[in-house]
Amino acid sequence: MKKVFMIFSLLLLTVTLVMSQTVQISGTVTGQDDGLPIPGVSVSVKGTTLGTLTGADGKYSLTVPPRATTLTFSFIGMKTVDEAIGGRSVIDVVLEQDLLNLDEVIVTGVAAGTPKKKLAVSVERVDENRIKEVYAGSASSALQGKVAGITVINTTGEPGSAATILVRGATQITGSQAPLIILDGAIMEGTLGDINVDDIESIEVVKGASASALYGSRAGNGVIAVTTRRGNLLTEGKSEVIVRNEYGMNSLAKKYNLATHHQYQLADDQANFPYTRYKGVTYPANYPGYGNVGVSGSRSIKPDQYLDNPYARLYDHEAEVFPGSNFFTNYISVGSNLGKTNFLISFENNRQTGVVAETDGYKRNSFRLNVDHRLSPKLTLSASNLYVKSTTQDPGGANYYNGGVFFNTLLIEPDVDFKGVNPDGQPYLFIPNIWQDEQENPIYNLWKIEDFTKRDRILGTYSAKYNLSHSINLEGKYAFEYSLSDLTSYSPYDTWSRGGEGPVYSQGEYYRSSRADFSQNFQATLNFNRKFGEFNTRAKLSYLIEKETYKSHTATGYDFSLGGVPSFDAIAGNKSLTSYQDEIIAKNYFAILYLDYKDKYIFDGMYRYDGSSLFGSEARWNPYYRVSAAWRITEDIHIPDVQELKLRVAYGTAGQRPAFADQYEVMAISGGLTSKSQLGNKNLKPSLSKEWEVGLNLDFFNRFSFELIRSETNTTDQILAVPLPVQYGGWPSQVQNAGSLNSKVWEASLNAAVVRQTNLSYNVGFIFDRIRTKITKLTVPPFQTGPQGQEADKCFYIREGEVFGAMYGYKFVRSLDELAQQLGETDNISNYVVNSDGYVILKGTEGTTSEKAIKKLDEEGALWYGKTGDSNPKFKLAMTNNLSYKGFGLYALLEWKNGGDIYNKSAQWLTRDDRHGMMDQYGKPDYLKKTLTYYKTFYDVNDFNDFWVEDGSYLKLREISLSYTVRSAALNNIFNGFVKGVKFSILGKNIWTLTNYSGYDPEVATTDGTQYFSYDFMGYPNYRSFAASLELKF
Repeated sequence: MKKVFMIFSLLLLTVTLVMSQTVQISGTVTGQDDGLPIPGVSVSVKGTTLGTLTGADGKYSLTVPPRATTLTFSFIGMKTVDEAIGGRSVIDVVLEQDLLNLDEVIVTGVAAGTPKKKLAVSVERVDENRIKEVYAGSASSALQGKVAGITVINTTGEPGSAATILVRGATQITGSQAPLIILDGAIMEGTLGDINVDDIESIEVVKGASASALYGSRAGNGVIAVTTRRGNLLTEGKSEVIVRNEYGMNSLAKKYNLATHHQYQLADDQANFPYTRYKGVTYPANYPGYGNVGVSGSRSIKPDQYLDNPYARLYDHEAEVFPGSNFFTNYISVGSNLGKTNFLISFENNRQTGVVAETDGYKRNSFRLNVDHRLSPKLTLSASNLYVKSTTQDPGGANYYNGGVFFNTLLIEPDVDFKGVNPDGQPYLFIPNIWQDEQENPIYNLWKIEDFTKRDRILGTYSAKYNLSHSINLEGKYAFEYSLSDLTSYSPYDTWSRGGEGPVYSQGEYYRSSRADFSQNFQATLNFNRKFGEFNTRAKLSYLIEKETYKSHTATGYDFSLGGVPSFDAIAGNKSLTSYQDEIIAKNYFAILYLDYKDKYIFDGMYRYDGSSLFGSEARWNPYYRVSAAWRITEDIHIPDVQELKLRVAYGTAGQRPAFADQYEVMAISGGLTSKSQLGNKNLKPSLSKEWEVGLNLDFFNRFSFELIRSETNTTDQILAVPLPVQYGGWPSQVQNAGSLNSKVWEASLNAAVVRQTNLSYNVGFIFDRIRTKITKLTVPPFQTGPQGQEADKCFYIREGEVFGAMYGYKFVRSLDELAQQLGETDNISNYVVNSDGYVILKGTEGTTSEKAIKKLDEEGALWYGKTGDSNPKFKLAMTNNLSYKGFGLYALLEWKNGGDIYNKSAQWLTRDDRHGMMDQYGKPDYLKKTLTYYKTFYDVNDFNDFWVEDGSYLKLREISLSYTVRSAALNNIFNGFVKGVKFSILGKNIWTLTNYSGYDPEVATTDGTQYFSYDFMGYPNYRSFAASLELKF
């Protein structure tokens, strides 16, 4: 392998440029619409690495070698122009606006920067303007509705959480579906949740194994590449200051349908008291309506079991716990181009408070410094630096299995006052309802318990590029990322908790966890760019080494000896300490070659060889490759009114690495004793994705741009824990390559410049995708799983031949024909009817306590258990609208998801505690009323059944903005040119959702497999936001 790279290196190095003389070319670049000069236009010699930028007056001057034949002029938002030199020394160029971004340049996953129209693989670029139509809280949410084939879902509304991004179909049965993140050309280990949107220049999405093969064993889930702003695009000698302030409000977009009536018998004197008095219960004099002091007896259910009796008072618990809050962002950047040196410095202060009471949410401060310096015509140095300091307060939403904030808010009966006082005077009575002693006051825990994470994150990328000749350059790049997290949870001594005889002091708990992750990589690259006659050639040869070290220390203590001292020295009870450390090293070699002939016929090929300490000792090295080709038909054949028609095909491979411990023998330690946990596997390999892709690109009428893509991915060698028989020496399981997934994807996009006038424009864009993923091979027994792997959420069934994301459970009979198939010989179908809810019941029981839905049976007479739902949508469609009139702009993003089931565990638990709104019978006619027993049948003691499978379809107004940009002429008159730009915007996110789903929001689940495991259980709800933004440029 090394010999191949050495030979390739020698071939590149021997192709040198001999310069016997040079030619000086100069000129001016202007815009077609207004004839004004355009500063910052890139002017490059085609087939070389030579180039320059136009100045403030649109003029340029460039020394070119004698063999040069063509100059390329490119600028963001303008159509690229290739101008033949033809012996001229003065070349003036007029650029036309590129309303559909047909000439945008792609830099990720390719040999060198390549116009999208010359790509043979799928890479989508989202530029700064599209990203910042409505400012997202972080870069992870900025792609929503903008790229076909990817799914971006805010699975939780918790402030500071990163959105889930999935590229095309699933590639992992049990592992992460998250794509590889590249920041300023370097691999990033963390999420995009800390990256602020104001700093971003563009985001490129590398879709599928055929495009992401360049990144080998880390790119099976695709690649997201973020490029941040620098000073290089400014006019030489100019500086720019941007100040932006945003202030807004969050509010709960929807409330749950909860019961406001109950099934209990009321006391005869109920009307004389301000609180709910139950028959059979004795209350003390001057009872305040909460607490259990002096209360005796028990309440009893009415004989009819209808939830139609009123509570004496009603509190809006959702409004109390989710009151909404304000959020803001302050941002400033200073950029400058000094000729040989350009830089950008920025600072951001971000506060995202969410909607939960008594919490600070998420606080983030970030500082960025990007610098480029040209030491000589041949040597350029670059540096990208980012420091982020953040604090996140956890509202406890993840603790719903033990009763958490969202859990208790919905389950506590509505006549309970959360603002009652504890016996010691603390606010927010801990157990506010004597009839629900398992439900804690959610506001008390938010007020009392400190639960937060502080994180410091530093990222740096440093590179040097040296031009060996006009065609060859050598680049070295070093990048590192250091993340230090400190998790603290502190419950003081006098924190109330549940005891055997009622609430007692917990005596406190203290938890601290420190986690340090340091990753670094170094990459050496030889780049080649030259034109041979009619052939344009770009090549890259690269070596990359990666190293990551992770350490964590966790300490837990119970029972403080005194209050007010959050220290382990003050712990009188049990203490425990755990630690963990791992180190990962990888070495990678890769080469890529791009050829095009006359800009018509395009070929792209690459090969990569990865070695990683995560692979088994007998499978340390794994190869990846790609071949792709494209034919630009309109460069060969003239088709009236068609500017571009391209057919392309690609085949490539990429992988996903195992986790650190997967290849090793693992022993469990408990109480000083060890036991076998996992057998090692020296043959463990990364999963392997093989993808075919065919694409068509069509630009026509100078107004429309259309793309259609069909891809199919087979991901083999799935990394799964396989149960072992007893003959394996008592080892219960081993991680093996034991399954395959197949994904078939259709993607389409259409962009149209509907109106193009001097002061008026309207652009519209549509993106569509349809994804089908199936488990084609499974060499382990079928198993159930869920988003968190808890027994309570394992409603998703993994078996060979099944779609990935299938829900399994019991089923209730809905038709008499269905029931007839399972009736015994002594029974008769005439004894049954379909009730008003559409379920088969015994005739004559409707509206009585005997009314119950009937479960389906299988052929053997046992309860039927099978497929009840599918999380996968039939298709997704998004529509963007951009209307501009003079200085006014209107932007709106609509998203439609058709299909995709959700298991609503929240609703099932609400039924357990008699809180679901469907159980409320007040105001219903008698013939439609249902009893408590009837609904408990569907609760089914938490067993999974089809009653709780809901359609997750929705139509959502995701984003909207109305802006006004003050024109430069007006600014010159007012501020004498000091202020270069003023933009005022009104922004909205998650404005409106049309859905039949009964939960807070149809975007649910808690992991990055959310599209496939749509499961809703008491999570932090997504919320609506409105904001005002003011941006000033100096």
